Parts: sequence; C-alpha cells; structure tokens
Amino acid sequence: MNTMKPSSSTKTFVLALFTTAMAFSSSCAQQVGGRGLPPEAREQIHALFDAHAKIRRDLKLTADGYTALTESDDPKVAAALKKHVGQMQARLGGGLSVRRWDPAFAEYCDHYDEMEHQFTPTDKGVRMTVKGRTANAVKIAQNHAKVVSDFAAHGWSEHDKKHDTVTR
Repeated sequence: MNTMKPSSSTKTFVLALFTTAMAFSSSCAQQVGGRGLPPEAREQIHALFDAHAKIRRDLKLTADGYTALTESDDPKVAAALKKHVGQMQARLGGGLSVRRWDPAFAEYCDHYDEMEHQFTPTDKGVRMTVKGRTANAVKIAQNHAKVVSDFAAHGWSEHDKKHDTVTR
C-alpha cells in the first residue's frame, strides 16, 4: 500500500481553511444571503427613517468607544427607538447580522463580540454606551456610531449608501 504524507503547505492550507470556516461559523457572517430582518424589526427601522426629523442624537466619542443619547419628543418615535435598539442588541448578540451589504455594518457585525454594549432606556429614547475591548473594536464602534448619527440626521437619503470600514 502506497501512502502519501501531506506536505507542510497542504497542512497549512487545510488549517487555514478550517480556521476561516470556524471564524465565519461563529460570527454573523454566516447570515450572508439570509432572510434579512423580521417584519417587526423592519417596520421599526423604517418608522425611524420616516421620522428622522423628530430624532435628536448627541454623540460623544470617548477614548474607548462612544456614548450616544438618541431621543424624540414624539412618544411613538421614542418607543420605536427603544424597541429598535433592543431588537438589534438581541439580533447581533445572537450572532445574526444586519446590512451585510454595507461594509461598515459587516465590519461592526464581525467585531460585535469585541465590544461591550450598554443600553439604557430614557424617558424619550435611549442612551447607548459602547466600549471596544481592542483598538480596532474602538474604531469600529465609533464608525458605527457616526453612521447611525447620519441615519438620524438624514433619514432615507442615507439608507442606501455603503459606508467605509475603518480596519479593512
């Protein structure tokens, strides 16, 4: 019986392939081509894009991430803000993705577990504090916060844009 031993380059390739597969299976990258947001979550974000003129957002970048206060005097919009942030925390925390076609969101999703997210409801909306555990996670969190601020400021005109990454 003639047996061949794999070369070191073959072993390296197989190991790299396995490592890549494991990385994708444990991140939200597995959702590429998925069903997208459930109808209720889509309704919430669309309501927020529709009402963006009623939303005010105060973003403060910090050395380790950011704090954002996002509120509205309209009780329906304030409720939608709270519900949306809760839905996104559950979705991303559960390994699911959002906006995979947008490079900045894909990057945020891929590094979500490198950040600490603290969501605090307020009377008129939400306060979100995000701290990155790595230098790249800090940059990614801050980039995400800026994109969300653009959504709040510009509504639907910002929706279909692709946003730049900060580490790729």
